[in-house]
Amino acid sequence: MKTVDYIDALKAAYSLASDYAVAKKLGESTSRLSTYRSGTCVMNDEMAIKIAYLLDLNPLQVLADAHIEYEMKRGSNSMVIFWEEVKKSGKMDVKVLTKMVA
Repeated sequence: MKTVDYIDALKAAYSLASDYAVAKKLGESTSRLSTYRSGTCVMNDEMAIKIAYLLDLNPLQVLADAHIEYEMKRGSNSMVIFWEEVKKSGKMDVKVLTKMVA
């Protein structure tokens, strides 16, 4: 999922009527939510953990999605592969790292 998908999931899960309400729930500014919506910005680690907590999701999965989105924008294929492996396995270990450098 992308950052905007998580925002929409929060909106639905908490029956929030607007991005203003989502921003308030997250303790963020509406301008920050606008940067997420426009694709200018990807959620940072702190935001990913907040969202995971609020949606009762595994934080590592949400962190991985955020990093995948960021690394795709940067064009770093090896890091995309790394974070996809983390997301798939649900953990970071040497096996994940070996796939990145293989």
